[in-house]
Amino acid sequence: MLTKLGESNIIRTMKLSSKKEDYLETIYRLSQEIEAVGISDIARERGVTLPTVKSAVTKLKEKGLLTQRYYGKVVLTEAGEEKAAQIYESHKTLRKFLNEILGLSPEISEEDACQMEHGLSPETFRRLERFVRMVLECRESEETCRSKYDELLKH
Repeated sequence: MLTKLGESNIIRTMKLSSKKEDYLETIYRLSQEIEAVGISDIARERGVTLPTVKSAVTKLKEKGLLTQRYYGKVVLTEAGEEKAAQIYESHKTLRKFLNEILGLSPEISEEDACQMEHGLSPETFRRLERFVRMVLECRESEETCRSKYDELLKH
């Protein structure tokens, strides 16, 4: 039997395709907004057909990341919620980095964060997360640091 720590490590290293990660993240975000997430909710949010969503849901169920209730409502398992939360946090951190630190538009930041979240190693992500935190704290607390950085962005 796995311990909580062992389960957590397996979830962190569980490899999913970028498409499956996107579905997991979509289900996670929707579940934060609505009580019962349906196949049609996912299809509408992702801009895909119902059969496409059903196929992705079946694969995520096989991996033990979600269950499906009567009338097609999907619910993340504990492992699914943990994995989805990790993906979502990565996405938010990358979007913040691109928008608030590199100064890219919100639209480009969102699109690029979606692409980048799937390819970073855990070590790279941890360092990027620390860097974002450090730069934002510096920008908020030290006017000199902020003005130097803002000047760099102009060139």
